Amino acid sequence: MKTKTMTNLLRLVLIAAAALCGVFFFLCLPSYGQEIVQADPEFAWAYWPCLVWAWLFALPIFGAMIPGWRIFGSISAPGGAFTRKNSRDMQRISVLAFADALVFPAGMLTIGIMGAGSAPLTIVITPMVVFCCAAVGVVCYVLSRLIGDAAALREENDMTI
Repeated sequence: MKTKTMTNLLRLVLIAAAALCGVFFFLCLPSYGQEIVQADPEFAWAYWPCLVWAWLFALPIFGAMIPGWRIFGSISAPGGAFTRKNSRDMQRISVLAFADALVFPAGMLTIGIMGAGSAPLTIVITPMVVFCCAAVGVVCYVLSRLIGDAAALREENDMTI
């Protein structure tokens, strides 16, 4: 597969992921929240706090798509994928993933203290989400280090005649 094809394919996947996340966070969740409000009006007060929490969780996800777009674009660029800039971008994605690993349980705790928590959601979903966010953070951090090392080797090699 040619590098231009890889770039286009990865960017297409990223666009699809952004579209799916947009539909989930800005259409499905508000609609589901409205259904809960109609079924249990006593939880109407929790609609906006829960929605804001979901959107705060979505911010790092959408934020990580920007450096991801740049990294994918660099695959077919003359400088290649192994650059210090890509290393920094991958580290930014790592930080955003770790941020989400904190945002989700903080929001769950806040919603629980406010009286709208759900024990199954708290006990089952929260650890899974935190683990997934932390795992993505660790993988991206390790990849950022490897990309940085490869960039340093490449720069050293470019200076050698």
